Amino acid sequence: MFLLRVVLCLILVLCCWKFGDLKNWRKYYPTILYLIANNLLYSFFVNGKYFLWKLEPDFLLNHAFSVLVQTFIIFPCIVILFLSYSPNNRKNQIIYLLISVAILVCIEGIMFIGGKITYHNGWNFWWSIAFNFIWVILLRFHYLKPIPAWLVSILFTAFFVIYFHVPLP
Repeated sequence: MFLLRVVLCLILVLCCWKFGDLKNWRKYYPTILYLIANNLLYSFFVNGKYFLWKLEPDFLLNHAFSVLVQTFIIFPCIVILFLSYSPNNRKNQIIYLLISVAILVCIEGIMFIGGKITYHNGWNFWWSIAFNFIWVILLRFHYLKPIPAWLVSILFTAFFVIYFHVPLP
C-alpha cells in the first residue's frame, strides 16, 4: 500500500491525458486556479496543527509534498476530466454529479482504507461525502459563475471553520 497515492495519481494523469479535453485547458484554467487557491488556503488555515483531514506520508511523499502533488497534479486533472464531460441537461447534470461524487468517494475510501488519509477534530468519512458533493457542485458553479461561486465558497468555509472550531492563524 506504500505506493497507493502514486499509483492513483498516475492513473488520474493517464485518464486526463487520454480522456480529458486538454486542447481546451485554457477554459478550465480559472476553475483549476480556484481549486488550487482553496486547497492552499486549507493548508494555510490548518497550518500543520489542526487538521480536519490529513494526507499521510506515502513512499517518497511526505505530507507537504503530498499536498503539492494533490494541489498541482491531481486537482487540475480532476477539474479537466470533470468539466470536459459536464452535461447541459439538468437531469443529466444530476446523474453526472452523483457519478462524479461516487468516484471521488471511492477514491477517498481507498485512500482511507489504505491509511493514506486520516480524519481529525470531528471530521469523518460522512463529512467527506458531504464535502465532495459541495466540492463538485462548486466546481461546476465556478466554471459558470466565478464570482458568486467564490462568495458561496466563503460561506461554506465560514461554516466549516465555526462548526469544527478551526483556530484561525
